[in-house]
Amino acid sequence: MKPFLLSTASVAVLGLLCNPILAQSDSVAMLAGAQPVFNPTTELPIQLCRDYLVAVEGSIGTLENLTFIIDTGTYPSIVDLRIATTLGLSEREGKAVLVGHSVQATLTLATLPFVAVGPARVESVPVLVQDLSSLQTTLGRRIDAVVGLDVLGKNSFSINYKTKRLRFGPVERSRSTAAFETGQPLITVEARLHDRPVRLLVDTSAAALLLFQSRMKNPISPLAGNATRANNVGAGEFELQPVLIPDMRIGKEELGPQAGFVVEGQTDERQNFDGLLSMRGLHLEEISFDFENRRISWKK
Repeated sequence: MKPFLLSTASVAVLGLLCNPILAQSDSVAMLAGAQPVFNPTTELPIQLCRDYLVAVEGSIGTLENLTFIIDTGTYPSIVDLRIATTLGLSEREGKAVLVGHSVQATLTLATLPFVAVGPARVESVPVLVQDLSSLQTTLGRRIDAVVGLDVLGKNSFSINYKTKRLRFGPVERSRSTAAFETGQPLITVEARLHDRPVRLLVDTSAAALLLFQSRMKNPISPLAGNATRANNVGAGEFELQPVLIPDMRIGKEELGPQAGFVVEGQTDERQNFDGLLSMRGLHLEEISFDFENRRISWKK
């Protein structure tokens, strides 16, 4: 029995529905031992919602031409309640433990017959069933599912924010690269924030760097100004304080000063990362996930 994480964050800050949750359920199958499957290079067009959320076309069972948000920080993937109803899925309850809280929440789980995005196709996929109508209203478009590495993690892929293409296939070598510290279905990398070594979850749905204050050996001093309010499923509101990191390093590359947020009260010791690394927040042109060599790489 291992944890899964939902990094769908607050609408005000990270663009989706709720901030990270860490949950446990025997119904969710881990894919950490899955081996990558390499197919000839395939490219799909993507759309950028709010200039950072990646939307792509996919299918679930008999339903085609669906719209998915690609979120490498979500596990398990999430399907809209409307889709679950249309497919007549058998739903079941699962218990979740929220990060930083002892409160348990009851979630609805189901198993999809298969999910496909380009050459990435996974059968019998355990997913979370959630009403995504608030997300759809915020983004001004229909969203049928939020898919993570439980769907995409068998195929190396790249997201090019400039050309707006999602490319499946072998990843080109790059000087800007870092090794995975953990494997599927969640990926973390080691980084250095000025004088602090941290482990960050690689999250394509995060709009900005997000750090957990309780994970820092030395507290991070927030900037003067108003805090941002965000909602946590089952645990009410909490505060995000703006911060400015003087310099950031991942792998051998210096990435310069980084603006972000720090969250108070995240005290759950079971999580093995110190915050969320926003790909778009680094102003990258392209991010690649190389599952053969267990590395991420990027272009600016």
